[in-house]
Amino acid sequence: MKIICSSCKKVLGIQKPFNDNSEVPAKCPDCFQKEKEEASKLPPLPAPGERKDITFGSGLKGFLTVAGTNTAKLPLWYLIVSGKKIFCAKDHRESFQEYLEMRDSDQVDVTFVYSSSIKILPGDRRRKKQPIKKEKPQSIDYNCTVTVPKGYALMMFDSVAEQHERFMGVVIEGMAKAWKDSRLGLSV
Repeated sequence: MKIICSSCKKVLGIQKPFNDNSEVPAKCPDCFQKEKEEASKLPPLPAPGERKDITFGSGLKGFLTVAGTNTAKLPLWYLIVSGKKIFCAKDHRESFQEYLEMRDSDQVDVTFVYSSSIKILPGDRRRKKQPIKKEKPQSIDYNCTVTVPKGYALMMFDSVAEQHERFMGVVIEGMAKAWKDSRLGLSV
């Protein structure tokens, strides 16, 4: 079997069985480095009030906006589908599917949390006697809106619901461990 770079088609080597002429896709070091450099070049995020058009690796086109200026500020477990805020959980899937079926068009606009930028304030190094001025860290959330077929919107819903379930599993596991440790007298 030949080991071939999936990008430049350069033969990287062979492996057993040697009489088999099929190809095994891989990446050569040069193509891997190029892809790594391209991935590290993130597009600049939009300023408040601006809209930035983007194209995902899958070819899906959409645009980014700052949440709270042009679009709603979304919690992580929500999507906005054709203007309606949707909570993504497995027990809400049927009602979401019914909502999609009621839509006239085969495609819907889906807005999701794309990323967040949080400015963390430096620690307070004042003496204990002086009052501490509490400031809230500033954060900017970026939403992405894409127009997708209804089936793709359902897949996005399922993905967010699965992430939500995994996150809750981690939180519950941590709480159970902390409770168990406190019952055994271990310091948390």
